[in-house]
Amino acid sequence: MLSTTRIAMFLLISFIYGSSAWDSNRFAAIYSIAAGICFLINHVLVIASFSNKYKIWLITIDCILSACFGFIFPGSNLYLILFGVAAVTLFIYTAKKEIRWTFIGFFLVVWAGIMVYSHVVLGEIDFIDNIMSAMFIVFGSIVGGLIRKLMDAKETMDKQYEQLTNSHAALSAAHEQLHSYSKQIEELTMTRERNRMAREIHDTVGHKMTALLIQIELVKEMLDIDPEKAEETILVCDSLARSALEEIRFSVRTIRTEEGGQQALIPSLRKLMEEFYKTTGLETSFEIKGDPSMIPMTLHLSIIRTVQESLTNARRHGEATACSIKLNCSKELVSLILEDNGQGTGKISKGFGLINMKERIEEHGGSIQFVSKANQGFQVKAVFPLLAKKWAAGGKQ
Repeated sequence: MLSTTRIAMFLLISFIYGSSAWDSNRFAAIYSIAAGICFLINHVLVIASFSNKYKIWLITIDCILSACFGFIFPGSNLYLILFGVAAVTLFIYTAKKEIRWTFIGFFLVVWAGIMVYSHVVLGEIDFIDNIMSAMFIVFGSIVGGLIRKLMDAKETMDKQYEQLTNSHAALSAAHEQLHSYSKQIEELTMTRERNRMAREIHDTVGHKMTALLIQIELVKEMLDIDPEKAEETILVCDSLARSALEEIRFSVRTIRTEEGGQQALIPSLRKLMEEFYKTTGLETSFEIKGDPSMIPMTLHLSIIRTVQESLTNARRHGEATACSIKLNCSKELVSLILEDNGQGTGKISKGFGLINMKERIEEHGGSIQFVSKANQGFQVKAVFPLLAKKWAAGGKQ
């Protein structure tokens, strides 16, 4: 709409000038036609996809053509409208102050020259009419400047919107990637736990069941040959069956703990202790210092699994009859200490249980220590930092 109005004003005023001089001044009429053609060509070039540098030169040509109308048609102020249209275009396409002030200076010089020339030719000049017409140029310059600011604001908004869109797309992609990584980590953790459980069952229950089958076959052969020996073998089978049942219960408790990982920590630990006492006879004491509500939910399962593995090792390997559990909670860290009265050992050999316990705790940036001496029990000390995390490789652990 603005570009259509612009060329319409140029052509209309050129036509008015040409028609008024057609009978009296052929040169002025021909110039009006030529100027109209030049305005049309310039307009097409201005709205075309040229750089603003070339558009400023085209607008300068429009200003020169407009100024010539003032000298060719003295006494007429229509040329000021042409200047106003050119001013709107100039202020739209450039925000450089030096160009704008150059245009203003050029206009003032031309305006003053045309008024002097008109006064010389006509002997008089209407200052009020000239000033009123010049106000249209001021208005056009202001409108052009405002349109330029709107264009700059729209361009800035478009760039910001594009940046926000790109940022949103990048964040969405990162979220999807993190979600995928989270699922992969969860699946890997579950697979590792299942593999560990499978190894435990294979190494303990599988071994005992194999021995049980061998003893049963031996009983079948000795029932008629040596009944007393067969009876002793049956007692051995009974012991193996009970031991295997105990191992199965350990595995079942592991599964139940895994499924109940989102339960409250303290009730889960107490229930674990009670069930362990019922199945193994291991007496356990539990002491808490601090507020356990400060312990993040992400640590609950690791703490439960550490306690469970420590109790299992205390009974299975250390033949302990009692174990103490101490849980200390603060804003900086959570510490877990387990001590039993088992046989202990002078040389700690890390099996699947201790290795898995260590890996679980280190995933949270924590650390764990195993301390034991022969006939002095076994101690497990795990620390989970809450405000600062640290990972280390190498060194004595």
